[in-house]
Amino acid sequence: MSYDAAFLWGPANFSGRPPTRLVVEGIVVGFLTAGLIGGAVVTGALTGFGMVGSGVGLIVSLAAAGYLFSTNAGRVLVAAVALLGGALAWWIPGQAAQAVLAARGKARTVVVTEVHVHRYEGRNYVKNSCSVRLLDGSPVPNEAWRTCGPTARPGQHLTMVFDPEASVPPTDRILPATATEALAGVTAATLGLAALCCVAVIRSQP
Repeated sequence: MSYDAAFLWGPANFSGRPPTRLVVEGIVVGFLTAGLIGGAVVTGALTGFGMVGSGVGLIVSLAAAGYLFSTNAGRVLVAAVALLGGALAWWIPGQAAQAVLAARGKARTVVVTEVHVHRYEGRNYVKNSCSVRLLDGSPVPNEAWRTCGPTARPGQHLTMVFDPEASVPPTDRILPATATEALAGVTAATLGLAALCCVAVIRSQP
């Protein structure tokens, strides 16, 4: 293998099957990285500390990339681990919230209190969002976007989906049919991250 190829993809100078120790190390690193990112981000999303969870997930992904870099893993694989781990730290919270609402969310009627017009001059595009409250007068922290159309007016009734346990914020978005459907994409990507870490470790040493 040329120096450039080894630098980009890892030396992997062994012939035949990779050494067992590398396979074991790769599996441990892969699933530990994926598990820590997923666990931290989901926990943060469900406890109201989504930004903290995402921050921890990002730190874990960078730490994993740093470890792989120190073991002489291929630079392309190191960069891919850092990027995919960071993407998961950003992506998982929204999908976890959708999964919760798909599993146990309840639709409730809300009343528009104020309509906000957002103008995107560069794209010649206008989008409304609505501040809302419940019928009993309780304020809703999240605005309605999808159902807040051009004709929305204060006093209009809209529907939002709420988590009875208030673990995640309400939304008026169209939700997946099931929690499994909501998590399918991030689950596949998380397993992909574990596999990528495993391959990087296996190829990191002769």
